[in-house]
Parts: sequence; structure tokens; C-alpha cells
Amino acid sequence: MSDQQRKLAVSIDDDSINMAWVAEGNRLGPAEKWPISDFRTLTDALLAYEKKAGVRLLGADCALGVLGATHGETIMLARCNWAISRSGLRSMFGRDAIVINDVAARAWAALGGVGARLEGLAATTGSLPDFNRRGRWALTKVDAGVGLAVIDVDDTGTVRVLECEMGHCGFAPATEEDRALAVALAGRGQGLVSWEMALTLSPDDPIWSAPGLPTARPRRIEMIARLTGRYVGDTVLAHGAWTGAILTGGRISELLAESALPAFNAGFETKTKFPRLMRGASRWRLSGQDLTLSGCAIALSRHAMIEAGGSRAA
Repeated sequence: MSDQQRKLAVSIDDDSINMAWVAEGNRLGPAEKWPISDFRTLTDALLAYEKKAGVRLLGADCALGVLGATHGETIMLARCNWAISRSGLRSMFGRDAIVINDVAARAWAALGGVGARLEGLAATTGSLPDFNRRGRWALTKVDAGVGLAVIDVDDTGTVRVLECEMGHCGFAPATEEDRALAVALAGRGQGLVSWEMALTLSPDDPIWSAPGLPTARPRRIEMIARLTGRYVGDTVLAHGAWTGAILTGGRISELLAESALPAFNAGFETKTKFPRLMRGASRWRLSGQDLTLSGCAIALSRHAMIEAGGSRAA
């Protein structure tokens, strides 16, 4: 593997670090998945991977997908006690590393990552999204947390992926059940009740015994699906993503099962303003293996194209 070919994709999730060298065609080589608890720092993990793989890190391009906001010199990871220093990565690789939010990485994967799959979620959804034409798409991940990225393509074909933290915005109840849920969540003393707190709630959580909330498990799932639809619809409104919405994450299969999908679509489409645009906005589910790593590989490829003076991306 020559210096020009060395590209490393890294993702850090709740409890593990995943690393793979990127082969030709943005294909991932064999991935290593190690517990975060085995290492004191990211540097320790990367050095251990360098030793096992027998490939130097110095001189390689690296894209790192993480949970949390990536603004600033020092990046604090969500649900992990590691802190990432951009200057530390620079000294390790000999160049700046690309550090992106894991939802932004999944957005890059949707643009052409190996193994990424998109399927429609609404009767109005026709073909797959065309990322070669002008448009804007809101991508929401619902898992242990709620994340958002926006894919924007302008008239010149320039692609930008914007990182957002809209899941931490305040939850807005719309029905008596919603208000009962907001009161119950507020009773846990975690401060502002956010959309993330509502959408990541397990249908088996004891909180559902609170007055005014559904008692049957299928009804609880429908309620969370409806709230997810409302939130995803709000992301479209907030960012003008009329071209459509994409959903991903470990909880999506349950929330968008056949029985709950109508509740999701009803929540998405029921808006006071712009109902025609909302009903016409396409919806897709994004699935696949190693999506964050795959997205990091795409981000590395796009960055290389910029440096070579080809198609632009940001």
C-alpha cells in the first residue's frame, strides 16, 4: 500500500472503536472492532491498530466519525470519556484528519457508500434520491440518541453535508398524550425535555405507567412513531429540505414496522403550514453494514477530489 493510497476510516460509537483501511473504489478492507474500555485514549487505540495492521499511520489520510458535536480544536465525545485533539491527530498522521459527526458520515454513505441501501417509506415516494441534481435532504438517526445531518446539492453539483444537533431542541407537545409524556419526562429531573428524550424512550420503560399515557405496547410504539414523524417533518421545515427525508438508526425498524408506519407518516404530514409540500416530500430508510465507516471512506474520496481540483464537496 503506497503513501498515496493509504486512507483510514475510523468510527467511534457508544462502546467500541472501529477501524478499516480503505481500498480502491471506496471499499472497506477488513474492519477491526475493539472495546473502548481497552484503551485510555484514542491515540492508544490507533497505535495498537497500526502495530496489528503493520501499516504506518504517518502520512495516511484519516476520516473519523464520532458521536457528538465536532466544532473546535478539542472534541468531547458523547457517551465516552475520550477527548479528541485535532493537533494530536495532526501529529500522528502528519496532516489534518477529517473529523465528522457519525450522522454526517451516514449522510456521506447515502451518497454512494458501498453497501448502503435506501428504500421508500411513503406512497408519494418514487425513485431513489438523485444526489447529482439540486436538492436538500434531511437525514435523521434514531438510536441511543437522535442526530441530524443535512445533505445539500447546489446548481453546480457541489455537495455539502451539514452537521446539526436538533435532537437536543425542546420537545413540543401537540396532544394530551404528548403533554402527559412531557410531564412524565420532566419528572425525571434531567432538565429541558428534548426531542431526543421522547424519541429514544423504550416502549417498555416504566414511565408509560404515568397517567394519560397508552398502556398497550403497540399503542406506545405508534405514539413514538407519530412523534418521530412530527420531529422528522420539523427537520424538513427547519432546513427547507423539500426534496425529502431519510431515516436511519437501530430503532427505525421497530418504529417504522408496517403497523406503525401510518402513524409516522401522519405525524410527518400533519403540519399547519406548507401541507402540500410536506405531503409531497419523499421519505426513505437508510440501512446497511458499517455505514459510518463507509461514509468516512466517501468523505475521504471527496476530499481527495477537492485537492485534485475535481468536483467540489464540503
